[in-house]
Amino acid sequence: MSAFRHLFIISLYASLGAYRLFSGEVPLHTGAVLTISRPEKIRWLVQRTSTLSIAGSTNINRFCCQVNAYTGPDTIVSQKEAGAAISAAVPLKGILCIDIEDFNCSNRIMTGEFKKTLKYRQYPQLKILFVSLEKMPSFGTVTETIKGCVEVELAGVNRKFEISYSSCRTGDAEMDLIGSRTFGFSDFGLTPPRKMGGLVRVNDRLDVLFRLHLRPIN
Repeated sequence: MSAFRHLFIISLYASLGAYRLFSGEVPLHTGAVLTISRPEKIRWLVQRTSTLSIAGSTNINRFCCQVNAYTGPDTIVSQKEAGAAISAAVPLKGILCIDIEDFNCSNRIMTGEFKKTLKYRQYPQLKILFVSLEKMPSFGTVTETIKGCVEVELAGVNRKFEISYSSCRTGDAEMDLIGSRTFGFSDFGLTPPRKMGGLVRVNDRLDVLFRLHLRPIN
């Protein structure tokens, strides 16, 4: 075998070995292949078009208090090991801080009572801390339902909840993540407001819906 041909074969084997390592595989001396897991990390910027609504009812009618523009900006980070099982939860990092002063219930008296009940002067923010998703969203154009875990801090009380999300891609890369959950004033040690000598009573149940408009910033 000529020296040139011998050198060519050595270079070819070296190139193949480098390709295997670059692809995340390490050859073992036993002939088996060890796959290196690589983290899949995405950072999302919460857009100002994101909204939050809290709907409730009294013994007379229903009401809805809304924050129609998120003043962040904040980011949410999702990260999953590429080698993890498909069913493994996806850790999330991020927190939304909503100023309770920004809520509008479309009724001056109800807005004032709602803010007062949430003790907004002592605890001016509602905080939602993202903990995990049951799986990584597919980021498709078809709406997908996913469960997740959040911690909610309100009026100085911190509670962890499972929450339902629906997600879908709204543009080339942007995504809507819509979360919903039923809470109660009592979950946070609060008493529903009453007006006019108790004739108007607000029920304990609150339906919370937040729509996050997210844009990747990786």
